[in-house]
Amino acid sequence: MFRVERQERMLTYINDKHTVKTQELAKVFKTSLVTIRNDINQLAARGLVIKTHGGAMCRQHSPNIEIPSVIRFQENIESKQAIASLAADLIEDGDIIMLDAGSTTYEIVSRIKARSVTIITNDLKIGAAIAERGDISLIMTGGTLLPSVYTLVGTKAIEFINCVKVRKLFLGCDAIDFTWGISNRTMEEIHIKAAMIQAAHEVIAVADCSKFNRQVFARLCGLEKINTLITDRIDSEAQERLESQGVRVLKAVPTRYKSGGH
Repeated sequence: MFRVERQERMLTYINDKHTVKTQELAKVFKTSLVTIRNDINQLAARGLVIKTHGGAMCRQHSPNIEIPSVIRFQENIESKQAIASLAADLIEDGDIIMLDAGSTTYEIVSRIKARSVTIITNDLKIGAAIAERGDISLIMTGGTLLPSVYTLVGTKAIEFINCVKVRKLFLGCDAIDFTWGISNRTMEEIHIKAAMIQAAHEVIAVADCSKFNRQVFARLCGLEKINTLITDRIDSEAQERLESQGVRVLKAVPTRYKSGGH
């Protein structure tokens, strides 16, 4: 088996198992411990896994380590684009909105059809995308860059957000538990997101179904703080629970399902 093929299969195996030991990988892939350690080092250097003592961990299931932007932007892309299209339809002419940092909120920018829109964001990639459009007024929060995710955080960013009021906030979510609420991998972003919620008349959470029934490091808020959730799939029991708390649920259908694919 070639190295590239082995590493691709190894990545799939780690993602399925969540946490694995070096010895287990050596046995499964019928190669030496030295080779497996080299593979883990290379996958970790690319930001695809987390190297642990004696093995490796899937990044998606590490509750307190931020997933690099380059990985997040590749995950569930069709679902994110469908969610973003539905979110963009909620933006009206003249709206002043806030876009939380994230790969789903990034997809909203190119889909905005409303005119005379002003966007406040702490995401450098979102800011660059808005600047390229040229027809949307952009305000950046300022703050300190959070490495690997193009997000501005810190006291300066929070102070700015505390001084504004917006019509709508489109909130990204690392994890949604229907009992515990919304949580995030890093404490730095929790403070920013909490300030954004306070600054908004309407809070619209955007999250694909891979974020459901999960808890990560830091709790942001209960689901009662959310006015609307836009997602791709949700079971009837979870939807009823949300609606009983006053949360409107909107379901976006990815292109592959519209065309009858699976």
